[in-house]
Amino acid sequence: MYYKHRNVAGIRGTQSSRRSQPSSAAPAHAPEAHDRPSRTMTQTITDSVGEMISMDLLPYSFVENQGFHKLMKVVAPHYTLPAAIHFSSKVVPRLHQRVTSKVRESLVNVEGNVVHFTADIWTRKFSTSSYLSLTGHWFVQHMSGGGAVTHKRAGALLGMKVIDTEYTPAEILQHLLGLVEEWQAVVPHRFSVGILVTNNTSNIVKAMSSSGFEHIRCMAHSIHLIVTGAIEECHGVVTVINTARRITNTVHMSNKAIAKLHEVQERLGLAEAALTHDVPTRWNTVLFMLQRLLEQKKALIDMSAEVDLGESIAQPQWTLMEAIVKVLEPFEEATRTVCQDDASISSVIPCIQALRAALNELIANKDVRDLLVTRKLVGLLQSHLEEHFQHVFETPTNTYFKATLLDPRFKIMPMALLSQLDFERLKAAVAVEVEELLEQDRMLSAGEAGSSSSVASESEDTSSKPTSLFWGAMQSLVANNAASLSKTVTSLSLETYLAESSPQSLASDPVSSYWSAKMAQHPALARVAVKYLACPPTSVSSERLLRTGEDVVAPDYRLLPVDVPQLVFTKYNFVKFH
Repeated sequence: MYYKHRNVAGIRGTQSSRRSQPSSAAPAHAPEAHDRPSRTMTQTITDSVGEMISMDLLPYSFVENQGFHKLMKVVAPHYTLPAAIHFSSKVVPRLHQRVTSKVRESLVNVEGNVVHFTADIWTRKFSTSSYLSLTGHWFVQHMSGGGAVTHKRAGALLGMKVIDTEYTPAEILQHLLGLVEEWQAVVPHRFSVGILVTNNTSNIVKAMSSSGFEHIRCMAHSIHLIVTGAIEECHGVVTVINTARRITNTVHMSNKAIAKLHEVQERLGLAEAALTHDVPTRWNTVLFMLQRLLEQKKALIDMSAEVDLGESIAQPQWTLMEAIVKVLEPFEEATRTVCQDDASISSVIPCIQALRAALNELIANKDVRDLLVTRKLVGLLQSHLEEHFQHVFETPTNTYFKATLLDPRFKIMPMALLSQLDFERLKAAVAVEVEELLEQDRMLSAGEAGSSSSVASESEDTSSKPTSLFWGAMQSLVANNAASLSKTVTSLSLETYLAESSPQSLASDPVSSYWSAKMAQHPALARVAVKYLACPPTSVSSERLLRTGEDVVAPDYRLLPVDVPQLVFTKYNFVKFH
């Protein structure tokens, strides 16, 4: 149920009316003094209502709804519920300020003094308003009860702004710089701006090109462009998808068809499940739609004798659908991998390599090879994959290679991909950063020289990931690259790290599971590693926040656009820092 948001004037008018006219619902006698809630309890209830407004992204006028008033009279009969304007002007801003202070405290303790960012923009349909979000990502030290130092990944929504839909790249950059500088101004030790991750849209890319920030493009969005581009060029795949879409839409629009589907599912012993719609902006929903149709194949064939499904699928089409799903599954796994909350840019190169290997295996797979359509699809995916990620491999000393080298799960991979000379250049580039930190440490007092840690190093089981074409390729790449490293001494700590044999789980966080324990042994190298590994490979965190904003302003303007930034900021960060 959605609640319409009243404007401030309307709220004030309601308040004035309440003061001048006694409510028919008011009790005949004022409560006895001993029945009234204490001032502390009254404040607790009021704050809890404010938290509910923020957490559920409710319009402030919600507190004036008759049903809510009735509920409060049952729960706290002697509590006087403040007017909506009290929550919009005092309660929620106070909560927002408390949450802001929590974020500031975390930023004060940034490991390595570097914060990475993601940004995204969403425009509401039929509106002059767009929303710009900025999230920050970093590591903080955490002291355990036993005195051991570990590292915890931290992230926050640092700002959401309502901007005009006719924005230019220069205006985008101005807004982003303003948000960053607002936080730098309130943090005692001004943090450095690390890497900014965005999607591939032209306006944001142009804005970043003149920003002076190091910019990388969202890997999840790149995979979306790769898959959708390949599908669009493959007519046979488009035909199958259109057929699947028509069947799904037909069933969804017919109560008779839905009831029949559930009846047949029960009779055949299949799990009761609705057919899955695809969403244009989420390529993997096409895969989910096809997977659901294959899962319910028997039920659909059975019910097609009694219900018009809009389309019929012959056995050759079912076979082709199965092959298409097999081809697309590695890309969905790669997308899921890089969109995890603890994903790092160190996973970009390994994921690309795993996709390359998976596509090569698919070419050799009889079910895929024997069908002209899927052979063509694999070839197109290979072509688009190389086109979109060519920049990742162009420079051997770039951020991607440094992050991969400093991730103990994938540290051998750069040597397998680069020439001996380029691998030496990569190590030298990392060693320069290590030496720069050591020089800074020498200039500081011993107490500021770096963090020590007494966390014991633990080896993790590398079999924690499920077996699949994508993860099988990933595990093979890691295992096959475990060869001897060059013995040329660039940095003693770097060479010690590279020569060390300590298998790490592909599912582990390389900082919390490895580098925290190395802070005492290799403090400068560990801090360089943390700097790179804190950066996410996608801008999904910003995109998810904008999706939250989309849910509450469209299609019926549940919240006023001006209220969205404060409420979304409070909701997102309250959960993370409460």
